[in-house]
Amino acid sequence: MNVRPLARACGLLGGLCWVARWVLGGGTVGDALQWAGLLLLFVGLFGLGTALVNKGEVWLQVIVGVALPLLVWSVVEVLHASGDPVVINAVAGVLIAAACGLVLGSGGDGGERPPRRHAGAHAR
Repeated sequence: MNVRPLARACGLLGGLCWVARWVLGGGTVGDALQWAGLLLLFVGLFGLGTALVNKGEVWLQVIVGVALPLLVWSVVEVLHASGDPVVINAVAGVLIAAACGLVLGSGGDGGERPPRRHAGAHAR
């Protein structure tokens, strides 16, 4: 079972949660949207990170899958010092949702390539 489309959909929904938090403001609903969006974005970025590695190296997929969300999170945290954190989270949510939406909409599942035909005089 290929879970990459599900992970990309989670990234899209997580970005929309952060945008909805910016629109709705703070409060209990805003806090719930913040944490739900953070969890969904982690899953989405994990899926994008695993797609960066060939299928054969599972241990490397896990390392890159964990490293990509942590890298994005650290950049967002650095940017929090330069402005309103809710707005910065909303912009990050839009960018991540757009990336996940583009990859999801492209139809590429990151799966195996089609078998390559060998060319040559004796190839069948």
